[in-house]
Amino acid sequence: MPHSGPYGLVLTLHVLGALFVISPLTFAGLCLPALAFVGHRALPILRPAPWLLRIAAVASLGVVALGLFLVPRGPFGEIRGYGDGWITSSMALWAIATLLTVTILAGGVSTAVAEIEQTGMAARRRLPWLALTGLITTACWISIVYLMVVKPGM
Repeated sequence: MPHSGPYGLVLTLHVLGALFVISPLTFAGLCLPALAFVGHRALPILRPAPWLLRIAAVASLGVVALGLFLVPRGPFGEIRGYGDGWITSSMALWAIATLLTVTILAGGVSTAVAEIEQTGMAARRRLPWLALTGLITTACWISIVYLMVVKPGM
């Protein structure tokens, strides 16, 4: 089914936004806890990471806004609505992932950077929580992509 005109443009922007905004958030959730474990050698990557995580989390709001614009206008617009389970589930997962990214993941990396700069290594007791948060956010992002592609219940 071709997607032309304004719908096709917004859909393209939505997919590109997901690619360039959500992909780095997924990658960061998996890699930053391991980098915090490395110590001094990882500081050039870890120092800007909290700032970049917060910027990407805010930018993900644009991806969501584009997606919400698409819901009633798509090829299934007459049978698809904001109350559909796959849409509300995606929104809830986005909120969870974004909240965890901005608070625990970005904050944990900031703390790890400060600890590495002071002591040479991040506090090992915090790293499992950072890793768990990274796994949860990554699972949320992957689940959102699954829901967007499969659209269960349609």
